[in-house]
Amino acid sequence: MRDRRLSSTRQWPEPAPNTWWPWLLVLVFMLYWLFAWSLERLDLTPVVQEFWNTWVPMLPLPSVFIFFAEMLHPRVLRHLLPILVGWILAQRAAVSLIQTLYQMPDRATANDFLRRLQAGDVDGRAINLSMELLAERQRSVLLRVGGPGPVQVLAGEAAVTEINGRFQRVLGPGKHLLERFEYVLTLLDLRPQERVETDIKLVTKDGIELTADLHLSYRLQTGGEPATPANPYPYDEESVRTAAYAQTILPDNQVAYWNTLPQRLGRAKLVDIISRYRLDEILQLTNTVAQPYLAIQTELLRQMRIALQPQGIEIMSAFVAQMELPANVTDQYIRFWQVDWETRRRLNEADGQATVLEEKEIARAEAEMTMIQAIVDGVQRARRDGQPANMSEIVALRLVDALEQMAHQSQRLYPLPQGLLPQLEQMRRQLSPPEQD
Repeated sequence: MRDRRLSSTRQWPEPAPNTWWPWLLVLVFMLYWLFAWSLERLDLTPVVQEFWNTWVPMLPLPSVFIFFAEMLHPRVLRHLLPILVGWILAQRAAVSLIQTLYQMPDRATANDFLRRLQAGDVDGRAINLSMELLAERQRSVLLRVGGPGPVQVLAGEAAVTEINGRFQRVLGPGKHLLERFEYVLTLLDLRPQERVETDIKLVTKDGIELTADLHLSYRLQTGGEPATPANPYPYDEESVRTAAYAQTILPDNQVAYWNTLPQRLGRAKLVDIISRYRLDEILQLTNTVAQPYLAIQTELLRQMRIALQPQGIEIMSAFVAQMELPANVTDQYIRFWQVDWETRRRLNEADGQATVLEEKEIARAEAEMTMIQAIVDGVQRARRDGQPANMSEIVALRLVDALEQMAHQSQRLYPLPQGLLPQLEQMRRQLSPPEQD
């Protein structure tokens, strides 16, 4: 079961101040008064009887009247003087001690604080807590010393209190009554926080310096409770308690609170992540326009969530803005890219030329094979036709036919010299045998 002091779902009833001890003091005082009366052994019956018969002779004398007359006799009352003087001196000494101990401006303020401590009097207007007011505690005894007294926690904030330097409870939005010496330690903002870290110095794995901006969004953990109109900023009390004590002393002796922890952690984590990549690898990670550093941001967000969860802080987003290179590094990489693209262009051009030469060689080889095949076909046909005398003419005719066929095939790819095909056609006619009637 959770501690009652850690429950913020309801307003806790404050314990009633102890009212029995004033009555005990009154009882002791009356007993001492009776003791003084019995010690003096007064007998005022004749005196009181004479007075009574003189002024109201028609009524009988009550015995209680004689008792009160004896109790108020100076001989009895003189025994009360040490108590009254001691009480006054003790009161003045207590006021002086409180004024000195708590460095109060005057005795009236110290006397008012002592009265509130004695009576538990919490009447009055509640103090609206704020960080500005807590920073100037000297102006308020309630904030400098502690309760009893009423305070008001504004919407979207939560306060953490202590008694004698130890955690006491978490105060949610609303009016609360501080107990005796209950001290408001700090005030935490429950609303989402947005921070920007600019000009973060980064160094890549290959020693290139970069600068970048980091945009963070975070808040205190909500404990899984959804936001509602009645409770627009839910929170987890353990997270509030942890964040209240998440304080760090910086080198300049300044105190850093929980709301600066994500900034310092994000800066350190980003420096560590970038140091694992070479500049080329970082530039290759910018593969989308909408989220150019998605891989880096994802890793940064993962590491920050793991580190901030024990501190009661929920990181909602981490956005790395455009990284900037020094001017000399930018010029160097521009020249590198120019050389790289020029090299690629030349390689592509060389590949194209090699392909053209290869195609020419293949075409030449195919042409030679075609001519040889045409000559062989012509010789074999001449032998079959029994015309060995016209062998040379037949071979020449087949050669012209092969050249004409190759020219027609090459015309689709390369322009032919003007008049080549008509010349081949004319040579073919000259070598062709005349038609016999």
